[in-house]
Amino acid sequence: MKWFKHLTMTLLLLLMTACAGDNLEKMIPADATGVVSIDVHDIVKKAGMLDDGKIILPQALRQAVDENDTSPFCIMLNDLPQMGINTDSRAYVFFSTKTFGRVILAALDEPEKARKTLEMRIGGEFSKVENLDCMYVKDNIYVIDDGVLLVGTVNMPMEVSKAARGAKAILSKTATSITENKEVRDLLGMDSEINVWLQGKGLKSIFGKSEVYRELSQKLPIIGIFTESDIDAVTCNVDFDEKAVQMKTRILAADNSEYAQMLNTTISKPTGDVLKAIPNSMDYIFTISIKGDNFVKLKQIQQLLELFGKVPYIGRIDLASILSTIDGPFTIALARDPHLEGEWNMVLAAHSNNPDGVVAQISNFANSMGQAPELYEGEYIYQYDNKMIRIGITDGILYMKMLDYEQTEGYAYEMKPVREFFDGAVVGFFAQSRTDSISGYFDFGLEDIFNGKGHFYTSNDKANTSQEFLRSLCAIKVSDGFGNEDDDDDGISAFMNKTIENLQEDE
Repeated sequence: MKWFKHLTMTLLLLLMTACAGDNLEKMIPADATGVVSIDVHDIVKKAGMLDDGKIILPQALRQAVDENDTSPFCIMLNDLPQMGINTDSRAYVFFSTKTFGRVILAALDEPEKARKTLEMRIGGEFSKVENLDCMYVKDNIYVIDDGVLLVGTVNMPMEVSKAARGAKAILSKTATSITENKEVRDLLGMDSEINVWLQGKGLKSIFGKSEVYRELSQKLPIIGIFTESDIDAVTCNVDFDEKAVQMKTRILAADNSEYAQMLNTTISKPTGDVLKAIPNSMDYIFTISIKGDNFVKLKQIQQLLELFGKVPYIGRIDLASILSTIDGPFTIALARDPHLEGEWNMVLAAHSNNPDGVVAQISNFANSMGQAPELYEGEYIYQYDNKMIRIGITDGILYMKMLDYEQTEGYAYEMKPVREFFDGAVVGFFAQSRTDSISGYFDFGLEDIFNGKGHFYTSNDKANTSQEFLRSLCAIKVSDGFGNEDDDDDGISAFMNKTIENLQEDE
């Protein structure tokens, strides 16, 4: 009967593991505005971070962490092997509008290791508050209780006792759980390594805590189409495998919703031809295919045009008439300036039904301002700050390049996977990163107004793609929940600020 004993013990262990994950899920309240579930075991295993059941940091990741030691993601990776995390249980992040804006829940195998690591990292000490082991530093409370780690970011400053009571209510599972919602429960139960559910009305409150988002939404009100519309929810599933990290997203909204009606009247057919004007060295490429004549009627675009009209000199350009000529992709590409720290190179490109008319309008405006351009090989050339502005047309694609160097590299159109991606994305984003001799590529796009797909892949077929994905994330500098950005991160927002400052010189 030894086999029966072994089978019984195995089933018991599986039930205990399942129970741990189930208990964490039941701590998430029904009124949470968003939930993220993370399969810790599969991610660390596929990224080569698991050795005899213990989390380790491979040399490649160790190097990435050392090179980006101020990145919050790198700090988390660096501390992960010492956190005593139970890798057999999923971890969760949920968002709320009550005591905590964001809560992280993780099961612990060795709570004492987690305590020591957190005290060393945060610079505080755990103490008993409301009969819980707590450490409250700045806007975060760290709680270790009965094999569970809770990290809560408060929505507003408060006494530690109030924060502890909020944590205690979550840990005690007294409120109705999010698992009562079948839609969310089914999503969290999927086999993907990461599952995400974000309530539509919670998107604005989640992003609203980011200073970067607030600045971008002021300068690019179009973001509000997705974050401030009547979308019911957004779901996302991320799967890690040997050759790629795959992502599937679904926007849940009624066919007669404001969101659907708005995009159905403004979205046009995409094409990768726009990449014929984009250098292949651009770090980031964003595109949206639009029917320009309807696009300019959106209230978000009207707000943008109003802001543009207030900019001295250049605000006199009839931007609305220019945008009205676009029928297809409108694309922005950005890359960090390789010569000047904090500066960015940029390219704008669009499929216009009257590119010659647009070029003539810009040229006439420049002439009226005493800035007669130089015409060279079909391009109109202007001087701007440390960059040359080149305006031209290639195969019907209107473009404007703001580069501080003479372009010698090829074009993104020659990168087949990128071209094929932009051929099918009505809204799309592409990013590339370089780590040692390996290039990593990430794309995400909407195939239609409801369904999106994305994936991460590398230039090396033999590379551990999951590990390279984590290495790429290490290089990203992000702001925390209250918008305290890394001082070294200039970002797109800083680029836009500097551009506007340069344009707003005294007349």
